[in-house]
Amino acid sequence: MSRLASVEDLIEPLRHATLFSCYSETELQEVSHFSHAVSLRAEEVLFRESEPCRAIYCVVDGLMKLSVEVPDHHAKTVELIESGQTFAEAAMFSGQGYPVTASAVDDSRLVAVDAYTLMRYLRQHPELTWQMLAVMSRRLHQLVGQIKTVALHNAEQKVATYLLDHFDPDEPERSVSHLPNRRSDLASVIGLTTETLCRVVASFRRRGWITTTDSAIFIQAPGALQDLLSQPRR
Repeated sequence: MSRLASVEDLIEPLRHATLFSCYSETELQEVSHFSHAVSLRAEEVLFRESEPCRAIYCVVDGLMKLSVEVPDHHAKTVELIESGQTFAEAAMFSGQGYPVTASAVDDSRLVAVDAYTLMRYLRQHPELTWQMLAVMSRRLHQLVGQIKTVALHNAEQKVATYLLDHFDPDEPERSVSHLPNRRSDLASVIGLTTETLCRVVASFRRRGWITTTDSAIFIQAPGALQDLLSQPRR
């Protein structure tokens, strides 16, 4: 796997991440001084639940899984983090350690930003703190929306909601989601069994609403998926 070899290699992923979108080029340069590259193999653990927060992360390429331990000693996947997304910000602000375990689904490259140094930097730039908190707040609202979807929608509507939430109408040909080799990871995020997820995806594909490759889903008929959400739960 190729390495992130230069300062620009560190800055470029941060520049396009929503969390750092309010940073100027000078500020990104400064953040790169306390950032470094991380490479993980598939299924390798980055950090575990309750460990002290040492860094926040931006995914350069690959796919990361955030999971929690549930009472039956199994891990439940709560979120999949794709290229361009960040994670572990809340743990940095809370000071209570990582609330989830992060592991690589595929071979992945990340930029790690030292949490302690970033917090000191934010104290010197309070306007950046407020902007980052606003980004985190929007993400929290999205997660609350996902919880409502799990509670109120049927299986097809849950999958449709997930796909539309990741669909960019300005880039309709772009894939909306990784399709992990372990379908159970995506099923867990959506709140379905693996068998039900595969059945719904196959049904959408037969109807021509989506196409899939081994690792991605592409929406062909966003209007049909939107119409599905307006139907009463069956």
